[in-house]
Amino acid sequence: MASRNVEEFLQKEWRTTVNPDLQKERDTCTFNTNELTYILDGGKDKTQRRREIEKILFAEPLFQCDGLAGFTRSELYENAIHRTLRINQLKKEHNWTQEDFDIAIRCLNYEVGFVIHLSMFIPAIERLATDDQKAKWLPLAESYRILGTYAQTELGHGTNLMALETTATFDPRTDEFVLRTPQLSSMKWWPGSLGKTATHAIVLAQLIIGNKNYGMNPFMVQLRSLEDHMPLPGIIVGDIGAKLGANSNDNGFLILNDVRIPRENMLARNSKVTKDGRYIQTSTNKANYATMVLVRLSIIRWAEDTIKNGSLIAIRYSAVRRQSSLQAGGPEMQVLDYQTQQYKIFPSLAASYALFFTYEAMMKEYEIAYAQIMRGNNQLLGQIHGQLSGLKAFASDLVTYELEMCRRSCGGHGYLKASVVGETLLHTLPLVTVEGDNTVMYLQCARYLLKQIAKALAGQDVDEPTSYLKKDILSYTCPVQKGEHCTNPNYLLKIYTQRAHSAIASVARQLQFDLESGKDQSSAFNNNLVSLVQAAKAHCQLCLMKNFVESVSALERTCSENLASVLRQLCLYFGLHGIVTASGEFLESEAIGLQQLEWIKAEELKSLAAIRPNAVALVDAFDLHDQTVMSALGRYDGNAYQHLFEAAKREPMNQTQVPPAYYKYLRDLIKGQPLAKL
Repeated sequence: MASRNVEEFLQKEWRTTVNPDLQKERDTCTFNTNELTYILDGGKDKTQRRREIEKILFAEPLFQCDGLAGFTRSELYENAIHRTLRINQLKKEHNWTQEDFDIAIRCLNYEVGFVIHLSMFIPAIERLATDDQKAKWLPLAESYRILGTYAQTELGHGTNLMALETTATFDPRTDEFVLRTPQLSSMKWWPGSLGKTATHAIVLAQLIIGNKNYGMNPFMVQLRSLEDHMPLPGIIVGDIGAKLGANSNDNGFLILNDVRIPRENMLARNSKVTKDGRYIQTSTNKANYATMVLVRLSIIRWAEDTIKNGSLIAIRYSAVRRQSSLQAGGPEMQVLDYQTQQYKIFPSLAASYALFFTYEAMMKEYEIAYAQIMRGNNQLLGQIHGQLSGLKAFASDLVTYELEMCRRSCGGHGYLKASVVGETLLHTLPLVTVEGDNTVMYLQCARYLLKQIAKALAGQDVDEPTSYLKKDILSYTCPVQKGEHCTNPNYLLKIYTQRAHSAIASVARQLQFDLESGKDQSSAFNNNLVSLVQAAKAHCQLCLMKNFVESVSALERTCSENLASVLRQLCLYFGLHGIVTASGEFLESEAIGLQQLEWIKAEELKSLAAIRPNAVALVDAFDLHDQTVMSALGRYDGNAYQHLFEAAKREPMNQTQVPPAYYKYLRDLIKGQPLAKL
């Protein structure tokens, strides 16, 4: 067939049809996907609103994914800024609320500019500034008259905030702070939008008055002229270079060489310095962590969004890909029918729902804590900080692992950029280190858990998320006493609770033993770091399971029985799979025995077959627009091969038949001509 006829055939045959295998999956699912979509969106009206916003966005070429192929890094950066400015215009044109604006950002998979300005700079002003400071800077920031970043991480220090080396020294003669990055390791390194975009930064620095260090405090620092965008005197700023992903963002470095700012530029909601050099603390320094806590919560949302994308792509492609047969001479099977394929990708499906319910629960807790913090009551800050430190780490570890499994499940095509699974993974990889290295985050969570178990052992009240620590660990009997008990998610929840309780109690006992044996506190802590991380992970996994079980139980009272049944099955699988993958720790904690493990393994495999009929419907319920997912393998119509071919045609190398390298090297080689000296 001539190439022109091939082109005509492709245009005619597939553009208006849905892959029959994918259509069959949708025709045979057992629940109404719209009902689940409304739950995930927060109501039917919110689903309709999101779809209206998508219709407006994706009618414009600027927001369509096909145009991004072959972009240089500078073009990606410029495109991201262009998108953000256009969204702001649309916000005005259509009278969008801030919630509508946030929906638009999520629809574009955060491929926009000013992300740190919106997610950290403005929230930091809201949380750390006085009313007068808010009145000065918030209108400028919200109207983009100033563009900001949050400069905390340094070249030599990230999560160890107490060791940050940037200083802000008060000069009473001029009523100014003098900011310095005294050595190479103290330059700010990594803040998003710092490299080329930001005009201002909230700089975290050690406050020095006289010869005394008053610890880390936030300062508003202007970086660039508002006239010509050139760096101001004493400031050296730039981009840190290309990264594995997220290259539309200009992560930057900042050197401060005796940069002077007015005393009023210290964000003073929690502490301030008077003109005569007195330090006055109006709230605990811990209140400065409020912004970081919010960002860690947003990382859980980011993790949820990315695992949804990966799961959707892997499951849709597995439904349309046919490969081999279990019977000689039989038709090739849908890859999704193979148990091994289900075992690769159903964990990501279950994790996406577990993370959704966990984010919703943690957002409610955060809103309660934030309302108290804004009234000057930081009582819940320790609880929310401890919880979100661990959950940020656990969520990012979970999604990076599961996304790689999704990529592998797509076979060789998963290695193509057009599949987007690999790109999604690369964009997610920073989550394990951004806003706190995961190991450190687990240890912060572990410290919180140690304080809670100490209270429990002393007969004192503990925070609600750790109320299980007050129970008698020795009175536990595994609730699974026969195979059919494995189908009860509440029984599995008790197993998770015992495992977490045991892990926390065990490391607490070992620490106490080491201290009583004469080891100093730092040595005892260092000798138990691995166990402390494991205890934090056990607690976080329990949190996900608890939120999943309780959320499904609540939904059973309002949703259809068909949907409730599907969600119960997915929740059950999440619980079973989690026990199997960490079976050694569950056995060690005596939460289960060998017989229970055998029953659980058997039920886990049965669950795969139970989920299989609704796998496509469960990802369809995410209701992700094709332009949001941006994958040739995961489009709604399921025509993966045709979309791969379309992506190949858009490849910049295919825009000419004869590459420049032919004239430079290949022509003489093919014609047998002597090669010039290379």
